Amino acid sequence: MQVDLSIEIRKLEVRLKEYLEAKKEADKLLERYIGKLKELNNFVQSLPSEKKSNLIRKMLELRYEVVKAFQEALKSESKAEHEKSHILESHGQIILALEEQIQKIIS
Repeated sequence: MQVDLSIEIRKLEVRLKEYLEAKKEADKLLERYIGKLKELNNFVQSLPSEKKSNLIRKMLELRYEVVKAFQEALKSESKAEHEKSHILESHGQIILALEEQIQKIIS
């Protein structure tokens, strides 16, 4: 089966665009996660020695936000890696299409 080079190049363009968009979203969520970690760290460092229930509640809320932000960052990074795998697949298809065109020319 002959691979059409122009179609494979277009697929690569689309896949690269999808990957870059997914990676941008993953980076944004990772920055959000880092911000939540800093917020939690600042809060923990500012706690007085005596434990007050509202401070503990706030710390638990911040901890939840950190965990949620981390999960979202991981999920987004996973999507970016999935898109990246399509780019690798396209590279293989393009190399094959080029080789088939060369073989057709020299035959």
